[in-house]
Amino acid sequence: MLPFLLLVLPIVAVLAWWLRRRYTAAIIRFQKAACLPAIAHEVSATTTPSNAIFGHETPSKLRLRIVPACEIAKDRGSDDRIAAPRHLYRRVLAVQLITGAAYWSALLLFLTWVVAGQNTLIVLELLGPSLLLFVAMPAGIAWLLQAGRYRAIMNVAALLILISGLGLLLWEGQEAWGSSTIGFSLGYASIALILSAFLRPAVRGAGGPLIIAGIVGWIVLTSMFAVLLALPEPPEAVAVVALLMIIATAVWCGWLTLMYLSIRYTSKRFSDMQLALDVYWTLLTAFMLGTVVKDPFLFFLARMEAEWVCVFVIVLWLLSRWLQSLTISCIVRRARPPIGVLLFLRVFKPSSRSEEFADRFFAYWRFAAPVWMIAGPDLVGAYINPIEFFAYLRGRLREHFIADPSGAASRVEALDSGRDPDGRFRINSLFCTDDSWQPVVLQMIDHAGVILLDLREYSVQRKGARYELTALLRHAPLDKVLILIDAKDDVRHLIAEVDSIWRQVGVFKKESARFRDLQVLQFSKGSDAEMHGLFRICVQAATI
Repeated sequence: MLPFLLLVLPIVAVLAWWLRRRYTAAIIRFQKAACLPAIAHEVSATTTPSNAIFGHETPSKLRLRIVPACEIAKDRGSDDRIAAPRHLYRRVLAVQLITGAAYWSALLLFLTWVVAGQNTLIVLELLGPSLLLFVAMPAGIAWLLQAGRYRAIMNVAALLILISGLGLLLWEGQEAWGSSTIGFSLGYASIALILSAFLRPAVRGAGGPLIIAGIVGWIVLTSMFAVLLALPEPPEAVAVVALLMIIATAVWCGWLTLMYLSIRYTSKRFSDMQLALDVYWTLLTAFMLGTVVKDPFLFFLARMEAEWVCVFVIVLWLLSRWLQSLTISCIVRRARPPIGVLLFLRVFKPSSRSEEFADRFFAYWRFAAPVWMIAGPDLVGAYINPIEFFAYLRGRLREHFIADPSGAASRVEALDSGRDPDGRFRINSLFCTDDSWQPVVLQMIDHAGVILLDLREYSVQRKGARYELTALLRHAPLDKVLILIDAKDDVRHLIAEVDSIWRQVGVFKKESARFRDLQVLQFSKGSDAEMHGLFRICVQAATI
């Protein structure tokens, strides 16, 4: 297992990153290749009402209420609506953090007791720095993953690697640099840093399933290879054939594991975040056990004692997983129904900027209601649904595209709206062609509880974003629409753009004689206050 963790794991990380890029490229290719003949859409970005029909009728005035996201006033009447999903968010994260830290503390305490040879004094001497390093690191990184702060994860992991080396150097002296303790500690910290890469949205979608499939394949490969070595030495030609068959069997078992995960995910047996967390803790546990089995003298163990250590750790792991699932299921059973689907429309930006915002905001919102969006090049690789990912591996990704606009309504109505076992709702991305995405957007607008249009980096060349803004101003209830802009954006340009579109489509709105407000939120650096303010106002809009 140690060779897998130290050598194969980085290879799997690179493979996940490469597959993510190939997956994104395939999505973009199908979006352009599966075009149908041009159709007349209900709304056009340049539609102007005919004077022959509407005469000189002009729409009622539309006012833009522009406020910084961090300064959104607290609405006393919506406290309960906002508190419910936030409490669920905090409880689930707390349970996952506490059970993970408790499991890892119990494991570390047991191994420290074994290492010390049942000497209580030595146990106490080793336990202090061990808890600080080996519990604070994995528990902290796991919490940061759940909170959607993947940049902080990388920084914290890198910092703890430095702290682990310097701390042990000061603890044991310069001669310790050649000891197994330093090597183990730095190797452990390096594993945490590699794992933190898998927790990024851009990697974890494909990374988690690939790691599990890789572990299964590696176990099958090493087990069958050990059996082959135990048999009488065969002729060279037979040995080569047997080796090829072993490799083929390991790959086949890994593939079956991927298919099994796809089926389990489809049946809502786990969420994408649960899969990422399970992979995280499993690999750290495997690294610890691999070290015990590989170097028993480091732990003053005999071979039989090391085997019993492995049995104890496996039982402890299964028990902690069962307790965590039981506790979370009790919490989720008391959760309230979804408040209304969030439709996330946006200007396509570089993936890193879109992922950073979406991962942090969705970490809150997924406990309130599902998320819908059109698959685009910025986020399609960040939220890889295992179902579509496995369809891509089998060459059947085209089947998940909406190529016929007449099927838009049925596909939108069939989107998943139930909670996962950990209380989160799923992020649903619809794959559309260049000729079908506009009818799909109209259908999603009709079914959405709140619509967030991210117009940061908007310009007149962004025809798709202009169409979405036009469709929202014509079809959506304006109290359900929120527009997001950058604090540095030219507000006058946005006002002129909205006013121009409103003069074209405002007469289509019912009760057009009434004054209307359109809420515009200014975002700067994505601080916690801004995220909380955005979450608050989205909940308020969804529950009006």
